[in-house]
Amino acid sequence: KMKKIFYILVIALIPLFSIGQVVTFLPTFVGQNDTVTVVYDASKGNGELAGINQLYAHTGVITNVSSSNTDWLHVQGTWGTADNKVKMTSLGNDLHEIKYHINSFYNVPSGETVSRLAFVFRNADGSKVGRVSDGSDIFVDLYQGGYDAKIITPDEDGLIVQLNDNIVFKAEASELSSMSLFRNGSLINQQNNTKILTSNIDVSIFGKGKHVFTMVSTNGTSAVSDTFYYVVKEPVTSQNPPSGTIDGINYLNDTSVIVQLVAPYKNFVYVVGDFNNWEYDPHYYMKRNTSGNRWWVQINGLTPGQEYRFQYVIDDGNLRVADVYSDKILDPWNDKWIDNNTYPNLKPYPVGKTIQPVSVMQTAQVDYAWDTSINFTKPSKKSLVVYELLLRDFTKEHTWQSLIDSMNYFTNIGINAIELMPIMEFEANESWGYNPAFYFAPDKYYGTKNKLKEFVEECHRNGIAVLLDIALNHSFGMNPQVRMYFDASAGQWGQPTSN
Repeated sequence: KMKKIFYILVIALIPLFSIGQVVTFLPTFVGQNDTVTVVYDASKGNGELAGINQLYAHTGVITNVSSSNTDWLHVQGTWGTADNKVKMTSLGNDLHEIKYHINSFYNVPSGETVSRLAFVFRNADGSKVGRVSDGSDIFVDLYQGGYDAKIITPDEDGLIVQLNDNIVFKAEASELSSMSLFRNGSLINQQNNTKILTSNIDVSIFGKGKHVFTMVSTNGTSAVSDTFYYVVKEPVTSQNPPSGTIDGINYLNDTSVIVQLVAPYKNFVYVVGDFNNWEYDPHYYMKRNTSGNRWWVQINGLTPGQEYRFQYVIDDGNLRVADVYSDKILDPWNDKWIDNNTYPNLKPYPVGKTIQPVSVMQTAQVDYAWDTSINFTKPSKKSLVVYELLLRDFTKEHTWQSLIDSMNYFTNIGINAIELMPIMEFEANESWGYNPAFYFAPDKYYGTKNKLKEFVEECHRNGIAVLLDIALNHSFGMNPQVRMYFDASAGQWGQPTSN
């Protein structure tokens, strides 16, 4: 019976992305009528408060009358002041705690049901703020009653470990249970009539590769499962890529690509994406060329014409970057504001799987069908009559189609060139474009890359040249090269000191 429960549950598991647990609750299963101790780890998340001794919470609740699951209500803490109500106690090692009764602390009105607590943390004047790694607020769900169980440690779903490591495993149930731990489907520990299951996992015993651990807990009538996995990091293979391989995405055929990343002074790189469920996997562990500055791996088994989202994970799960040469980028902050008329059927960001911008690859793409009958001769530099425009402001639709629809206006005023202010993927959506992040990806706020091509084609059909304003000496925060090497504390490029 236990094995039947186990296999049914494993099929239903949905791995969730995690880079360490920023906030933990004591006790583990706490409801809105309980007293909770909130423990914040300042070394995790965005790490902005690491090393600061006195911290303050800024916190609210999400309830049944919130407009969304991120709509803070009944906020506590006066920002920028040493507010004693939200003053935290330092526990050392970047751990800080605050203890309170949930209903009374937040003054929750009678009849409101609290589903989750919301936090950011700060220093006294609010000049430094602790959030999750992608800069978002911190949300922790409350226990809503009924039977539950979860893994407490490790607090990350995916771990990169060494063969000589030991992993301390702990799971907790909301009531006395029979609790079991499986590795790759095989039972390795079981305990009955308990609320806590612990194990010391000796990585060397199970050897190299990827190992999936599933905790199954049952009280006799209900069963709950939770999972984590680790992958053993092996020595990097030193091998040059096939001749002709370039940086970025190399389409070999309709089912295979090679991705290549320039990243000197890094120690190891994994590729994660839709093709491996965003998990670390030895098959996607990148090789390094013999010069030591480029990383590459071949990805096979792709479905022709399907878009795949992916990232590089460098040295540490917190450093995740898109491919700087991608021609399509998805980001978790701005894409939701792009409507379907502007960019039809835009692939959604992989929420819950990762953080930071991701790249998109697609084999078997259908080439744009250029009208080869157009006889366009570019005007000489001396005869240029240039119309400079910012697409964001030129039409309220801010789309390539709206520019195409305005072609009569351009021809009527007698210009022979349109200069576009920067259109490369930039920070946020509304911008002059001088804050670029990806130089080869047209910003999706204006439409698809094929609509851009159609605009250029229509300009040429009407004798109009297209000029691009570019800012190659600007690289902003989403840019992978910035994120790999920028020293935020110094406000300048870091100086690599080791390989």
